[in-house]
Amino acid sequence: MRDVYMKNGQGFVLVYSITAQSTYNNLIDLRDTILKIKDTFDVRKFFVLGNKCDLEDEHVVGKGFGKALAHYWNSTFLETPAKQRINVNEIFFDLVRQINKLTAVTKDKKTKNKNSGQTSNPNSSAPDRTNDVDI
Repeated sequence: MRDVYMKNGQGFVLVYSITAQSTYNNLIDLRDTILKIKDTFDVRKFFVLGNKCDLEDEHVVGKGFGKALAHYWNSTFLETPAKQRINVNEIFFDLVRQINKLTAVTKDKKTKNKNSGQTSNPNSSAPDRTNDVDI
């Protein structure tokens, strides 16, 4: 069932606990799984979310790690205390805005290619993943 959601998903909120390093480490594998299931590098959007930021005294994963990973993936980053529902709606609104923006650009390109007689190859601009690093 999870694979179906990943295959059909247009955007993904990847959540880790700032109090558990293992949850942060799992984000890389989770993203790789999503990319593999979708069989493309053209994932609309990832949002990296550090959860439990209200537990500052138990902080294990520094904010800089979340920011760096989001930057590396060209994604948005935020920390939130989800239990208190701070920024939760904003996260999803931002993700939907990003998806809509990218979808409009993709439709524009397809229309231009169709009108010029060219075909679009979604894999032609796939990034080189040989330099991916494990964090």
